[in-house]
Amino acid sequence: MMLKVKRSQRAGGMLGNKVIFILDARAEPTADEAALIKKYGLGKTTVYDSEARKKHQANAIGHFDAVSGAPVIGATGKSMAGQLWSNARGIAASAMMALSLSVTVDSLIAGQHIECKDLDELLGAQLAMMEACKATKSYLELASTFDGREEVLEF
Repeated sequence: MMLKVKRSQRAGGMLGNKVIFILDARAEPTADEAALIKKYGLGKTTVYDSEARKKHQANAIGHFDAVSGAPVIGATGKSMAGQLWSNARGIAASAMMALSLSVTVDSLIAGQHIECKDLDELLGAQLAMMEACKATKSYLELASTFDGREEVLEF
């Protein structure tokens, strides 16, 4: 599997005085790897989630869990308003999660376009794409072993 990376930049910000760094990354599996991806249905497998995505997911779950077991209090409406507020915050966290970086095998093969505010963020994104390729390669190496062979593991 190869990972092709292209870096570029553009002007950004209100006055165009900020630099936006761009990373386009695309994995190219070999024919054998592509066949294994299709055979085992690995295309939808998530191989990388950004830390921001994990944080937003945890926040969303926390907000929705806070509401799920809470009793509704009748006349005052305080508990109902609190539940509505918690649900709204859960929905907002879910929306932020959807905007955060998540890489599946299919999206890695189709190509990822990532825009970053600084070089540290760009480096992190590039490392994430490399880790996603390594994870995909690990899945494929494991998938190729389901052919009836016996392995001996020594400790």
